[in-house]
Formats: sequence, structure tokens, C-alpha cells
Amino acid sequence: MPEEKLLFLVVFSGFSWLIFQLNSLKLREKKQLKPSNQPVITIKTAIPDRQLEEEFVSIEISVTPQSESVSKAKKSLTFSVAETTQEVNGEKNSEESQSEIMFDKNIINEALQSSRSAIVTTIQETIKTKREQSGAYTPLYDLLMDYPLRAGKMLRPTICISVARAVGGMGHLAIKTASALELYHNAFLIHDDIEDGSETRRGKDTLHQMIGIPRAINVGDATNVLAVGLLLENLATIGGSKTINILHEIDFMAQQSVEGQAMELDWVATNTSKISDQDYFKMCVKKTCWYSFITPCRLGLIIGHPAASPKDLVKPLASLTRFGMILGIAFQIQDDVLNLQGEMETYGKEIGGDIYEGKRTLMLNHVIANSGAAAPKILEILAQRREEKTPDQIAFILEKMQQCGSIEHGWTVARKLANQAAEIFESLDFLQMETALKPEEQGVCSVQDRRFLKELINYVIYRNL
Repeated sequence: MPEEKLLFLVVFSGFSWLIFQLNSLKLREKKQLKPSNQPVITIKTAIPDRQLEEEFVSIEISVTPQSESVSKAKKSLTFSVAETTQEVNGEKNSEESQSEIMFDKNIINEALQSSRSAIVTTIQETIKTKREQSGAYTPLYDLLMDYPLRAGKMLRPTICISVARAVGGMGHLAIKTASALELYHNAFLIHDDIEDGSETRRGKDTLHQMIGIPRAINVGDATNVLAVGLLLENLATIGGSKTINILHEIDFMAQQSVEGQAMELDWVATNTSKISDQDYFKMCVKKTCWYSFITPCRLGLIIGHPAASPKDLVKPLASLTRFGMILGIAFQIQDDVLNLQGEMETYGKEIGGDIYEGKRTLMLNHVIANSGAAAPKILEILAQRREEKTPDQIAFILEKMQQCGSIEHGWTVARKLANQAAEIFESLDFLQMETALKPEEQGVCSVQDRRFLKELINYVIYRNL
């Protein structure tokens, strides 16, 4: 009996020691994966409440820099924005930097160009039909083609078509919806340019600079009307159920977009000085992510998936929403970085325009919080009207951004978010690896499927337009 007790104690002690060692190992691994100084921000977004049991979709974002040094981040930033000359969707990047371009330019170019051709043709045909209606005021329709004919990226339509095909759908059935998304985008741009006082768009004067604010506002309104008409044409091709679901999605997208725009405009109007990363991410999700990434993904799924009801698509819709949230924030940060360090010829918008407009970008928020005694002067400059700001004042803020590492901070956060988006993307097992192009799929190309979506992730942060 004593021997049995002794044996039991030995076995029990050994087992306890083993459990302790395993727990210690897990704890060490956990600390290595998530350092204590690495804050995690939880970002959540509302979703169309008719579809899911949950009220929100959420995701965690870690915002501290990755292990790369600041100098390496700065080198990557300078390279990706200013030194690239190889042709990518019309932009030029050098052969020396080609090895650093982390996306397949052929896939990106082919997919975007295919969309551009199909979408512009669809919009032109729609406008032609409207202007030929009895009693139509034809001069309006001439103005409606201005922004769509300028060389935009066509990301939103291409995302929509690519998701539709990646889940086994017919790409041509998504063209009407994709064209409507592009029209909504152009309408938002017209109004956004007016609200921001922007001077250039896609390498030309903004519409309100050309024809005046009242007429430009009306053109933006008319562009929205055209989009609604295109969406209604879905009734004849994909049926009533999917069409209604798409209209609900568009309604929700528009609500989120105007709320995000209201947040940004309020920050500028009140010269807000204390904006956290979480505040900025929330604004991005509303203003940028929904209409640029989340909704195009969700609409593509609804169009291409055989299920007619979103209730049957709960998990894939939620997964695509998370993917679009993360990638959309990375896109916006890179867009804001380009506004600071891009090239006018490639970027197509005024360099430094965000500072003139007082937009609270991630970099501006960072420099305000980290520039010490210079912060009051920065806020004083931002409080001035756009036309009162001088180039020297803009240069002063840019100099402080460089000194405080604000631009490097933006670049490293964008890259980290893109990496997180890539991890989410690999979990989207409902996307087919490749989707064969069917003869009846007119107006689309073979790489508008999962392949484009995969390359899109790095294109978002390594582009220079």
C-alpha cells in the first residue's frame, strides 16, 4: 500500500510538472505573438439587420509597427510612392523596383481594363437612352459623362464582378450592378470635391471648378438617379429577390458613406485635435470601406451565388465584410499617403490637398499627437480656410510629419492591415481558385475571379495612383 501511494505521488507530480511546462510554453508563445506593448483595437460595423442574427461584424486591429525598423519602413514608402516606373494600370515603375512590386501587374491590368471597357460602354448606353427620351434636357447628359470618362481605377466594379465569378456565377450578370457602383462612386466624388474644396480630380479640374457649384451638385444628383435605373434593370436578368437584396445593400452602403463623410466634415469644421486611431478607423469603415470594398464584395456574392436569400449566405457575407473592412482602411491610408508624397501626374489629385482641406488623416492625427510644442501651430494652420493657407505652412506640417515619423507610421499601419487582409482572404474557402470563362460571359475576362482579388491586396498599398 505505501508503495502504491508513493507511485501515485510520483506520477501525479510528474503529470503536474508536465502541465505546468505546457502552460508556460503557451504563455511564452502568446507573449511572442502579441507583445504587451501592442495595443489591439476592436473595430465593428453595423450590417443590414434583415440578414444576420448578429447586429455587428467586428474585427481586431493591432496598430503598432511591425518588427521592421523605421528606416526600412521609410525606404519601402519612398520606393512604393516615388521611385516606381514600371507600367501598372497606366502608372510607370522602374525595372529596378519591379522585384519590390508585390502584385501581378498583368492580372491587375487585364481585370481593370476589362471592367473599364464594359462599364464605360454600359454607362454610355444608359445615358444615350435617357437623352433620347422624349422631352429630355440633353445638355445635362453631356455633363454626366465627364467623370466616368476620366481614367478612374475601376476597382469597385472589378471587385463586384470578380467575387460573382469566384463563387461560380456569371460575370456578365454583374455588369449592371458594377456599373451602378461606378456611378455612385462618381456621384460621391462630385459632391466630395465640392465639400472639400478640391481643385483637381483625375488630372483635370474638378467639375465644380469647371461649371460652378450649383450645376455640379445637380450633375452629382443626376448620376445617382442613373445608378438607380441600372439597378432596376437587374429585374430582367437576376430576378426580383436578388434585385431587392441588392437595393437593400445599396441603401445601407449609402447610409454608411454619408455618416462617414459627416464625421470627417465635422472634424474639419471643429478643428478637432484629439482623434484616436480607433476614431479614424471607424470613419474609414463608414466613408471608404463600405462603398469601395465591402458592398462590392457583398453584391458580387449575392449576384454570383446560387442562393437567392442573404439568410443562406450568413457566414460568407460576414467574412467578406471583415475582409473589406481591413483592406478598405489600408486603401484609405495609402490614398492619404499618396496625397502627401505622390506625384501629381500619376496620382491625378493635388499633392498636399488633404492638408489644405484640413482632413484628419492617420498621419495628421499622428503629427498633432506627437509634435509637442509644434502642435498648437499646426492646429492654428488647420483652422484657417483653404484659400488662406500658404505653401510654406503646408511645408511646415509636412516637415513635422517627417520628423515625427508620421508618414512612416501610416505606411507601416497600411502594410500591416494588408497582411491581415491577406490572412482573412486565405480563409475564404467559398471562393474558387480559378473560374473558367464561359462563352456567354460577354464583357468580362478570365482573371476576374479569385486571382484578381488576391492580387488586389498588395495592389492597394503598393500602387501609386
